[in-house]
Amino acid sequence: MTTEPEAALQHLVETWRARMAEGRIEETRRLFADALAAAPAPSHTRIQALYADGLLAFRQGDQAATRARNEEALALARQLGDDVGVSLALVGLSRVAFRDGDYERVCALASEARELARAAGELRDQTGPLHLLAAGTRLSGDYNRARELYLESIELNRGLGNEHMVANELHNLGHVELHRGDLEAAERNFAACTELRAGTGNPYDLAMERINAAALAFARGDHDRASRLLDEGEGTLAEAGIALDPDDRFEVDLLRSRL
Repeated sequence: MTTEPEAALQHLVETWRARMAEGRIEETRRLFADALAAAPAPSHTRIQALYADGLLAFRQGDQAATRARNEEALALARQLGDDVGVSLALVGLSRVAFRDGDYERVCALASEARELARAAGELRDQTGPLHLLAAGTRLSGDYNRARELYLESIELNRGLGNEHMVANELHNLGHVELHRGDLEAAERNFAACTELRAGTGNPYDLAMERINAAALAFARGDHDRASRLLDEGEGTLAEAGIALDPDDRFEVDLLRSRL
């Protein structure tokens, strides 16, 4: 029989992404702290909750909490023999490596997570590992391979009806195309991303729209517009208390160094 604390934890696992999209990160982390303390029994739901809270901490740039939550999730998943849970925790730990700048480890952890998810046979569980593998490959500087992986991720997420991840990967692919020197492809991907994200109100999405436009403005030679759009994008994130993901941080820092 499911207890009330376990039901509350399950509900939070089912709703945290919507809360994050609304910018309610700090509030959701407090809810997870209370729910995890109230429902300590080992379960796949607990693993999912630890991973989710780790991702919220990652959004805030809280590297210690991100690592701690995912290490706990990994230990619990291995204790339970839960390969899907192990895969999830490895994705979380690959994000830790991502912010540490250890892209070789990002790819190694994401590849291991992907193999476990593939063996489990659930396509949805493969989206996180593929996303991190593409990101680690991109920041390693292999833009051609990163492009292949992002296109694979877009196809996978489209098949699953996951428009949020499709938009994310279109955003990422746009920057890859800029590095590859294909301005028209970058414009198409950024425009498709903006169309999918229209009306979400997610502060990260709003900031990325400005940052993407800044990258295009710079590529066209309009440095003043690029600088202004960068300031607007980073201002939106600062107001929401959100830290840039490492790949977006890389693009912002690179662009600022060129302005």
